[in-house]
Amino acid sequence: MKNQSKSRNIYFSTRITKAMSEIFNYPLTIVEAPMGYGKTTAVQEYLNNNDANVLWQKVYDNSITSFWTEFCNLFRELDVDCSQSFVQLGFPNDNIAKQEMIRLIRKIVLTKKTVIVIDDYHLINTDDTNKLIEYLVANKIPNFFIVLTARYVEFPNLEELALKGYLNYITKETLEFLPKDIIKYYRLCGITIKAIEADELYSFTEGWISALYLLMLKFDMDNSYIFKADIYTLIDKVVYTPLAEIHRDFLVNMCIFDNFTINQAAYVWNGESPSLIIDDLVSKNAFVTYNKNKRTYFMHSILKKFLEGKFEDKNQNYKNTLYVNAAKWHIKKEEYLTSMQYAYLAGDFDLILNIVELDKGNSINSEYKDLIIKYFEECPNEIKKRFPIAMLVYMRRLFTFNEIVMFKKSCGDFMENMQNMDSIDDDYKKRLLGEFELLLSFTGYNDIEKMSEYHRRACKLLKEPTNILDVKGSWTFGSPSVLYMFYRKSGELEKEVEIIKESMPFYYQVTNNHGKGAEIVMEAERYYFLGNFENSEIISYKAYQAANGNSQSGIIICSIFLQIRLAFMNGDFYNIVRLFNEVRVDIENKKLYLFMHTLDMCEAYIYSYLNLKESIPEWITRGEFKNTRLLFPSMAFLNIVYGRVLLVNGEYLKLIGNSDNFIKTASVFPNLLGQIYTYIYLAAANRQIFRQNDALADLKMALEIAMLDKVYMPFVENCDYIKPLLDELYNQGIYCDVISSILKLHVSYIKAVKLITRDYFKENKPRLTEREMEIARLAAEGFSNKVIGERLFISQNTVKTQLKSVFEKLGVNSRSLLKQHLK
Repeated sequence: MKNQSKSRNIYFSTRITKAMSEIFNYPLTIVEAPMGYGKTTAVQEYLNNNDANVLWQKVYDNSITSFWTEFCNLFRELDVDCSQSFVQLGFPNDNIAKQEMIRLIRKIVLTKKTVIVIDDYHLINTDDTNKLIEYLVANKIPNFFIVLTARYVEFPNLEELALKGYLNYITKETLEFLPKDIIKYYRLCGITIKAIEADELYSFTEGWISALYLLMLKFDMDNSYIFKADIYTLIDKVVYTPLAEIHRDFLVNMCIFDNFTINQAAYVWNGESPSLIIDDLVSKNAFVTYNKNKRTYFMHSILKKFLEGKFEDKNQNYKNTLYVNAAKWHIKKEEYLTSMQYAYLAGDFDLILNIVELDKGNSINSEYKDLIIKYFEECPNEIKKRFPIAMLVYMRRLFTFNEIVMFKKSCGDFMENMQNMDSIDDDYKKRLLGEFELLLSFTGYNDIEKMSEYHRRACKLLKEPTNILDVKGSWTFGSPSVLYMFYRKSGELEKEVEIIKESMPFYYQVTNNHGKGAEIVMEAERYYFLGNFENSEIISYKAYQAANGNSQSGIIICSIFLQIRLAFMNGDFYNIVRLFNEVRVDIENKKLYLFMHTLDMCEAYIYSYLNLKESIPEWITRGEFKNTRLLFPSMAFLNIVYGRVLLVNGEYLKLIGNSDNFIKTASVFPNLLGQIYTYIYLAAANRQIFRQNDALADLKMALEIAMLDKVYMPFVENCDYIKPLLDELYNQGIYCDVISSILKLHVSYIKAVKLITRDYFKENKPRLTEREMEIARLAAEGFSNKVIGERLFISQNTVKTQLKSVFEKLGVNSRSLLKQHLK
């Protein structure tokens, strides 16, 4: 018998070595070959022998959520704060989030080469992940490299990546063993073969290293290297059957995991301590390996698939016991989705619903919607009766998934079960009914009065704040305006403000001040739209204090956006930029990434009214709304912004073509502000293409909705397009008093626009030197004088002097304003 340890010796051909040596010459390396060609081993061995920081991620399924969670965890080794920021950011499937991801990575000081390896990438090879990888690669982050190992890849831009010099592409042909490689490999493992035997082995295996390895083990058993059987027969004969029974049992148990730790194995396997068994398995074959960094054991996919077949042959009790143990292990780790999946495999619905109650639905995002629905649809009603909290959590998720039919059915089932729960404690029953009333309140959105009826009933039933609803989430759904959300009936805006002021205290009582300050913001916004800016500003500060005192970020943003519009009316662009910068810093520091798109909407709103087209975020200009983080209730506000952008870009036909969809979206709840702005934009666009009658009809429609409430400002803001139409209606004796009020406010508005343009956007900006421009751009991005000096190899004093010159030339006094001048 040859030395067993030699069978684990690794051999690399010169082709493989040369290909791997190119990893640090390209931002992206793809190693593509079928299963068993040694992709992972080749990458591991090369990187382990180089002075590089290697972050290794193995992919196990096609879940974007799981992929992103593991990707975030990789960065804990580099920067814990960056890792946490990634978690809050969520998978970046839009350019705003991708830009934030790049900004976060660039903040990390990569002192040496850092490689992210994504192993078995083919399992998550989606359009979104491909775009993410391409974006990372295209940004060419210094000392940052990506390696993908995959059985196949489907990058649509593979050739383009190669042509641009971004890609090192290694294929099966590089990895396969030729006859001369087989001779050298076997010799390294203590076996001498002839050239003719190497040719026969190559012909049989086609250079497949896994088959060559198994045949080598077989040769060690019976001096025979040619065995015409499939790979799993070889696994059985030369790896599995020779093992002791306890080793075989252990492997079959562990095959239900993608990987496992020593503690996990000890918890799940009802045998003796597995340490010696694992050590023996790792030392004697190459199909079980240990990752020292993650302290985790992995099975080769060929062995795992073979063992899964053995596991399927076990009786159901055996399998269920193992699945339940696995579920309980993942509960301990607070990995609730995974634990539910194992509980489902065991058919243990009591355990599933118990897990739902522990998690409170926080792990269940839209990616897992179908899975959670499947669990509850198959769960017997007798079990549902025992877990009413789980039912409430499930119903909340159904509502957020917009599964209204299923939501209503579940509500009926819940109430029926409650009526049959005679034995439960009265206080507990009141709590459940209180939570149910609070949950039902969302079915009345955006009717404040109707919602408040539920809140008042919930207050009577709940002795403490809810623990079913996620009150840490955004109250505003990403909207920067409360009035936009709840202004729903023409002629009743003042009444709606009074109702929300009366109603919100009941909601605050049962949600621990979720959305605190919302009613104050709505009152302040009403004054703004009336043109009463003094009262609006006073009350906006009250709203800010109420929201800030209760950490209600969504309401804070609403109050600041109102302050920005008020600063606009004062011609105070410096304060506008300061406030925008304050919000952006707050979003970054508190990781409030839901509001990134909200902030962009606010900026686009202001810059479109200043006709600063180049300052409007590109995703809004292009109308790319598919992947925004804004929730549906805020979409009609996005259309308010987008409509104005189309107008200033001269896309009149596109605006008219989109108007039906704008009105439809704004009519769902309804949102009257969205309707008013849309009809104004339609009037403006129709006038531009000389459809005067249509333009007047649209403007009259807007006035008809708005004037009962004296909502003047949408007309004031757009007078640059609709003033001739207003003049014509005035001359016809239509809405004369109203139009007089609008035009009076417009006088102040146009003065503000001219003041901002004159003071901050002069046509003939002084020219900056090349060095001044370099420094200015870095300063505008937020880098300190010290960092700028290090990047440009100049002293901090030089940076300070040059920046002073830049500020004087451009007439600005802050880096925030500098950023605007450089756009």
